[in-house]
Amino acid sequence: MNRVIRLLGVALLVMAFVGAAWAENANQRVVGKKGIGFYNGVAPVGVRYWMSDGMALDFGVGLTMNTKVPNPGNQADETLMDFSFDVGVPFVLHSEENMIVYFRPGLTLQGDQGFVSGTGTTARDKGYDTAFSGELSLGGEFFLGNFGWPNLSFSGGVGLGIQAVKSREENAETVVGFTTGKDDVSIVNNASLGFHIYF
Repeated sequence: MNRVIRLLGVALLVMAFVGAAWAENANQRVVGKKGIGFYNGVAPVGVRYWMSDGMALDFGVGLTMNTKVPNPGNQADETLMDFSFDVGVPFVLHSEENMIVYFRPGLTLQGDQGFVSGTGTTARDKGYDTAFSGELSLGGEFFLGNFGWPNLSFSGGVGLGIQAVKSREENAETVVGFTTGKDDVSIVNNASLGFHIYF
């Protein structure tokens, strides 16, 4: 009887190892799927599409409309519109059953609308402060498969970038500087945190 129990135990152990060896990692499961998600960055609503088990494509957008903003020149109410677009390409560095670690180069274009400064009582023109950013970040996507939600993931990332900002003011110079932007090293302040629901 003991021998049968030992053989059964060995057989179950071998089956467990074989099953683990053949189990799909998260990056293999999401190939061809689109994840609709939200991030706390400048382009919060976005889509992540996994083109292969080693690479995805991100696209995010953000729009903000400020209504009833007084024009400093004549106090008339106007509407201001801010926008942002983000594109990135996550490359898989490591993957497990419910986790993907990736390296992500990305580009962001951001426009903040406001009034051009001036004097007098005439209405002021509207213009955009525009910022163009290039960023390199290290991130992770964690799937909730163990909790019964294999198509839901939470993501986070940290990174560094370079940003060029052009003011809406006439004859303003473009300012270039290094930034930690939305993928700041400090998760408490403004790191990239979000989620995706895959279809």
